Amino acid sequence: MFIEFKCENFLSFKDEAVLNMTTVDTYEEHNDSNVIKSTNREGLQLLKSVAIFGSNGGGKSNFMKALTFMKLSVARSFRDSLEPEAERPIWNHFYRLSTQTVNQPSKFEVSVVLNGVIYRYGFSILNWDIIGEWLFKTDKRETRLFERNGMDFNFNNSSFPEGAEHKNVNRNVLLLSYLAQHNALESSIVYSWFRTLNIMDGLDNNYVQGYTKSLLERNTNFKEWANVALRFLEISGIEIEDGELVAVHNKFDENNFVSDQVRFKVDSEESHGTSKLVYLLGGLYDTLTNGKTFAIDEFDSKLHPNLTRKLVELFHKYNSNGAQLIVTVHDPTLLDNDIYRRDQIWFMDKNQFGASELYPMSNFKATDGLRKTSDFRKLYLNCHFGAAEAIRINDDLINLLQHE
Repeated sequence: MFIEFKCENFLSFKDEAVLNMTTVDTYEEHNDSNVIKSTNREGLQLLKSVAIFGSNGGGKSNFMKALTFMKLSVARSFRDSLEPEAERPIWNHFYRLSTQTVNQPSKFEVSVVLNGVIYRYGFSILNWDIIGEWLFKTDKRETRLFERNGMDFNFNNSSFPEGAEHKNVNRNVLLLSYLAQHNALESSIVYSWFRTLNIMDGLDNNYVQGYTKSLLERNTNFKEWANVALRFLEISGIEIEDGELVAVHNKFDENNFVSDQVRFKVDSEESHGTSKLVYLLGGLYDTLTNGKTFAIDEFDSKLHPNLTRKLVELFHKYNSNGAQLIVTVHDPTLLDNDIYRRDQIWFMDKNQFGASELYPMSNFKATDGLRKTSDFRKLYLNCHFGAAEAIRINDDLINLLQHE
């Protein structure tokens, strides 16, 4: 399960940005529905979901890109190292609006609970070379398994004997990925979590298209579940025909009796919202049934507010396997204390220097006018939390529009 993610000097992030899924101990709202309790022997409590709100251009999508970059780096590092360096794209991932960060390494770190043990893994990278890498493990106390500085490696030989296999690691290969490819125990545990992390661009169905189709063909329970979920759209069922996903609708005669069925191609003949929901169901089912983490950028795009509320409710009230949902959204109707705790709501905003900053609603206290019963939506739209700025309609804008 996901505890924390950090990134630094990546795209619009100059300083370290941190997303944390641990609960605020003093908050009591929705404890029974929105919290995963006692996930390890220390009794760590994690949130089932978080939502990141922010204005256009604030950095929400860049944060998801950072998480995606880390996932793909771990999953593909060993494979990509075999490709010619000339075929790699030019490195320009660092924050480019400061002389302090240009041509400096980008840094990523994630903390997760796996089999009741906390792992903290991270790396820094520049021009596709691994500048630093580290892995720590917490059972009763945090123990360093390895640290890397360029091509210098420091191992805990008693706790991490698999480190002895590092001799053939190249400067552009993550040690974790290399060892996992050779079936090393501790490395494989962490590596496998990255492979199962689901990340989706809510404006594009590509990530879940193939998986949803595959589920429909091999999992009858998913097919029945999806058919039940789609009844509100008057869809009788979804099927795969000649490799294409189709939605089945009833056809009625002059007496309004069902006389036949009509099939619509989901990709080209259904609405964009229906298409997104149908494919999204595959990712949601996989995440909920297998206790995975699902991160979705632009979660609310193309979906009705009542539908997004129901999907979040699904994670809160019918989530028995420790699944977690991380979303970026614009829809202010989700800013509701009936849906989220205060520690589940985060904001993304840019400072005066153009750098993205991520911060939780829990930073605001009762003295700032925030209580668990507050109208979150109203406060947000009134810019109480920041991250809600919009275009300014002023005299300059109007005069220039009218000027010939």
